[in-house]
Amino acid sequence: MGRKCVVNVDLADVFETKDRKKLLKTLAWGDEVEVIKETKTHLEVVVVQFHEEQDGSIVPERRTGFIVPRKSSGLKPADIVIPRNKNKVLKVNFVDVQQGDGSVIESPAGKIMLVDGGDNQLFARYLASRFRGTSLKKPKAIDCILVTHGDADHFVGLPEILKSETNERALKRLFIEPKRVYHNGIVKRPGKKGNRNRKEVELLGPTKKVGDETFIVGLEQNLLSVADDEMNGPFRVWKETLRTYNKRARLQLRRLEFGDDDAFDFLRDEDIKVEVLGPLATKVSGKSALKFLGNPPKGPRVGHESLDTDDLRTSGLSASHTINGHSIVFRMTYGNISYLFSGDLNDEAGRLLTREHNKGALNLKAEVFKVPHHGSADFSGAFIQSVAPIVSVVSSGDENARKEYIHPRATLVGALGKWSRVPEPLVFVTELVAFFKVEDWARLIDSAKDKKRGEFFAFSRTAFGMVKTRTNGDRLLVYTDSGNVKMKEAYAYAFNDAGLLEPEVVVRA
Repeated sequence: MGRKCVVNVDLADVFETKDRKKLLKTLAWGDEVEVIKETKTHLEVVVVQFHEEQDGSIVPERRTGFIVPRKSSGLKPADIVIPRNKNKVLKVNFVDVQQGDGSVIESPAGKIMLVDGGDNQLFARYLASRFRGTSLKKPKAIDCILVTHGDADHFVGLPEILKSETNERALKRLFIEPKRVYHNGIVKRPGKKGNRNRKEVELLGPTKKVGDETFIVGLEQNLLSVADDEMNGPFRVWKETLRTYNKRARLQLRRLEFGDDDAFDFLRDEDIKVEVLGPLATKVSGKSALKFLGNPPKGPRVGHESLDTDDLRTSGLSASHTINGHSIVFRMTYGNISYLFSGDLNDEAGRLLTREHNKGALNLKAEVFKVPHHGSADFSGAFIQSVAPIVSVVSSGDENARKEYIHPRATLVGALGKWSRVPEPLVFVTELVAFFKVEDWARLIDSAKDKKRGEFFAFSRTAFGMVKTRTNGDRLLVYTDSGNVKMKEAYAYAFNDAGLLEPEVVVRA
């Protein structure tokens, strides 16, 4: 066994030979690596490389390789890695889950937080690949699962983690032990109650009218205590998943609203600060309640009202816009670098948060911005202006006509560029950083489908649309993988003498 280390430069190439021939893979800042031997000219290391089998499965394989600093870098082998216990890098990955959200936050000490999980098995597959070797007796500890809100494309993929335990292939199994599960308290009801369709205002639980406004007063704390007939199908599956995990190890289930920063005290010993900025609750009869939001004006909307925070111009009551608008919004700060996660926040809720920002009641400004609602047109320009992001990440993906929303919208992408604090901001879209290989004409194996589908022209995905960020609180690295193992799209930033974050050269060994 070698030394457990982490990479201490932006990118480090691992070769099959000492003369920098046959590139195996590229490691990034903060990645773990096993160092077998260190000399004056190179590091001999063990890395995990993935290769494709004949059936298309991607299989991990331990390989021995060499990190040989290029002469032009001025680096020595001793500069490239540091002991694992000296790691100071926070890692945040925005995972391609197609039309949905799924992110993984890993603290320098290895604490894991999952934010949402998409609506398919992609998130579970990625996690099983990243956290290999788990079992029922040796599960991976997950310090927190945060579901920003109860739309299927944000949490239906999480029960897939539990389902993976029975996968016939061990490499696709993942056993986890979550400690905390946070949510916004809104549980979607079935569309029908008995033989009648529920009204829009009845879809999110008990409500109360105060003046001209309607509020959800039945916010849930413990999802396990909600009756099955008061949950729609996806919520019931999620409840059963949580019940299983809770039987194995006690779960802390908690509803979050503005100000519940103490929920993230488990990160404080690493100087990671998390502020819960939304949803903004109102006291109704002495208890927290969330305002029922309305339908936004019809588009196209090109900014003329997006910067006017006083003109909401909504109509009626909309369950979908309400559950989106009350997404959990949180700002995570490590040193001088902040991330803002915004769920499916919409225009109406974004303006409300911006008002509080302008009053000084909360701070929306962040260097890295997880863009709300997959790049929807229902956004607040004033909200984006308050965030003033340097790096923006849109999580979206084309799947089929039923899930086509034209995400991200051109107006949204334009606003991200317009309201950044730097002249050349970075805007990533998960589906656009994925890579596909042209295959050939193919036919489905299932003969019954063959008759209907016939022959078709196939593409295979060679790299998922992952956007990866790394920071030690003073420096920021953002990069994506490529279909070409030799290529990365990578950008680095550091603070100048004036305290402003500016681009700098990516250090590659």
